[in-house]
Amino acid sequence: MQQIRKSLTLLTIAFFLLSLVAVASMMGIGRTHDARWFDLHTDIVSELQDLRESYKDMLLASQRYLITGDKLQFSTFDTASNLVKEHLYALKAQDGGRFANSEKMRGITARLTLVLEQVAMDVQSRKARDVSFRDRMFTTRELREASRVSQDLLEVERLEEQEIRGYLARESKAQGNALPMILMLLSALCGVFGLATMAGARHDDGIASDATSGDPQKQALQAEIESLQAQLERLANIDDLTEALNTRGLEKALRAEENRAFRAGNQLIAMALDCDNFQKVNAAFGPRTSDVILKEICKRIKATLRPSDHVARVDGDEFVILLPDTQLAYGLKVAERIRASIADAPLKAAQDLVPVTASIGLTALPSRSLSTTEVLTFARSALKRAQQEGNRVALGRDSAGLTDDIDIGDDEHESQSIVAQLLDQSQFKVLYQPIIDLRTEEISGYEALSRGPDGAFESPGDFFRLCVENNILSTVDLQCLKLCLANTPPIGHNRRIHLNLFPSTLLEIPVDQLIALFPADRKDTTYCIEISEQQFVSEPSYIRDHVAALKQAGILVAIDDVGFGRSSLETLILLEPDLVKVDRTYVAGVASEPAKARLLRRLANVAKSLGAEIVAEGIENKNDLPILMEMGINYGQGFLWGGLLPVLPPATMI
Repeated sequence: MQQIRKSLTLLTIAFFLLSLVAVASMMGIGRTHDARWFDLHTDIVSELQDLRESYKDMLLASQRYLITGDKLQFSTFDTASNLVKEHLYALKAQDGGRFANSEKMRGITARLTLVLEQVAMDVQSRKARDVSFRDRMFTTRELREASRVSQDLLEVERLEEQEIRGYLARESKAQGNALPMILMLLSALCGVFGLATMAGARHDDGIASDATSGDPQKQALQAEIESLQAQLERLANIDDLTEALNTRGLEKALRAEENRAFRAGNQLIAMALDCDNFQKVNAAFGPRTSDVILKEICKRIKATLRPSDHVARVDGDEFVILLPDTQLAYGLKVAERIRASIADAPLKAAQDLVPVTASIGLTALPSRSLSTTEVLTFARSALKRAQQEGNRVALGRDSAGLTDDIDIGDDEHESQSIVAQLLDQSQFKVLYQPIIDLRTEEISGYEALSRGPDGAFESPGDFFRLCVENNILSTVDLQCLKLCLANTPPIGHNRRIHLNLFPSTLLEIPVDQLIALFPADRKDTTYCIEISEQQFVSEPSYIRDHVAALKQAGILVAIDDVGFGRSSLETLILLEPDLVKVDRTYVAGVASEPAKARLLRRLANVAKSLGAEIVAEGIENKNDLPILMEMGINYGQGFLWGGLLPVLPPATMI
C-alpha cells in the first residue's frame, strides 16, 4: 500500500508541475522568441537585401568607370560603396552581431572587405590615370569571387527568411489551441488529489517515509552506478584485445610515474617491444590466430614484470613497457627475460605451434616532462637497432646523457646513427633575430630560432626534413621549444619572445603540457607561438581548439609564412591569429615592384580586417620601409638590422 501511495503521489505531483508549465507557456514565459526577435530578424533580412543591391551597384559602377572614366559613374560608385559599408556596419550592430547566421556572415564580411579594398584601389588608380584601365579590369577569377560573395549573401538572406517563417508557423499553431487550457485544468485536479494523497500517506507511515534515504535498494543502485563509472574509465584506458594499457592509459601511467620519480629521485626505464615475424604469421594464419598470439605475448610480458610495472599496446604488435624505480642494469635483465620467454617456447594457436620472436629496445628516460610521443621516439630508436639482427635486446642512446658501467659490447660504441644525432639535444643551439617596431625602429622583441648540429644538419630545412623522414619531427620540435624556453629568460619591458612550433606538434602534444612549459612568472614578457602556414597538411580547423587554449593561457599565436600556402585566407579566418607574419617573398624589394606591393597591400588589408598585427619578414632594403609603414604594417624582421644573434644583448635582461 505504501508503494502505491508513493507512486501515486509522484505521479500527481508531476501532473501538477505540468500544469504550471502549461500556464507559463500560455503567458509567454520562457518563450524562445518574442516580438523583439521577430523585429530583429526582419531588420536583418532587410539589411541583407539592401547590402546585396548596393554591392551589385558598386561592382557595375566601378567597371563602367574603369572603361569610360565618366564622372557620373564615379559618383555612382562612391555612393554605392558608402552604402555597402553602412549596411555592413548596421548588420554588425544588430544584436551585437550574434544573430543566427553571424558566424557564416563573418567569413563573407572578410571576403567582401577584400573585394571593396581591391575595387577602391582600382578606381583610384584609374582616376589618377597612372595605369591603363585594362590593367584594372576584373579577371575571370576575380569576377567569379565577386559573384560568389553575392551568392553567399543571398544564401544568408534565405536562411534568415526560413528562421522567420518557422517562427510565424509556430506562433500560428500556438494561437487558438485549447489543449494547453484543458491540460492545465486536468493537471490542477491531479495536483490537488496528489496533495491530499501525500497528506494521508504522511499520517499513516511518516516514519517509514523518513527512512527512505537509507533504503538498501537506493544504496545498491548508487553502488552499481559507481561500478559502471569505474568500468567505463577502465575501458577508456585498456586495450580490448590484450587487456594491456592503450595509448591513453600509457599517458596517465607516464604522468603518475614521472611525478613519483621526480619526488623520489628515481630512474624510469622504457622498453619498446616488436614481434620480428608477425606480418608473416598474420598472412599465414589469419587475423584470429594473430589475436590469440598477441594475447599470449602480452600474458608472457606481464608474467615477467613486477606489479608496479606497466605494459601498453600502442600499435598492432608493438608494446611499450615502463619500469619505474629501476636501474639500467636490472632493466636489461628484465628485457632479456621477456625476450627469452617469447622466443624459447613456441606460441600455441588452435592446433598449431607458431614460432615467434621479439626485438626489444631499452632506454633510460630523462628526468623531465615527457609526452607519450617522446617516450615512443626514444624507445623506438633503440628498437630499430635491435631489429637489425632480430630477436635481441638493444640499449638506446638516451638524450639525458646517462652513463653506466655495463659492458654492452663493441658494437654499442659505434658512431651514433642519424636518428641519434637528430635527437641529441646537446648539439642544438638557439639564435635570436630582433623584431623591430617600424614606427620607431626600436626592438619590440626577439624570435628564438633553433638550429641543428653543425655540419650536414645545420640548415633548418635539411634538419627538419630529416626529422620528417625518420618520423621524429614532433619529438625534435618539442625539444627545440624546451631548449628555446630554457635559454631565453623573460626580457620584460613589455617585449615579446617568439617561438616556433609545427602544426603537427600542436596536434600530437596535449596543449596543457605545452602551456605548462612556459614560465609562471613572465615578468612583463609576452610569449608568442609561431605556427608555419607552409606546414599545414590538413584542415586548419583541426588545431582551432588548441590555438584557443593557448590564447586563453595568455600566449599569443602568430601564423608564419603567410602568402606561401594554398589556403592562407581560410587559415586566417578560422584561426583568428594575434599576429600575421608575411613571407619574405612578398616583402623583399616591395618598393621597386608595384605588382608585389599590390599583393602585399591586399594581404595586409585582410589581416587588419581580422584585428591582427602584421610582421613583415625578409626586410633588407631601407627603401622598403616607407611603403610598408604606409600599408599599416606594424613590425619587421630582416638583415637590414643585422644578422642573427647567438645570445640576447645584456641590455634586454632584467
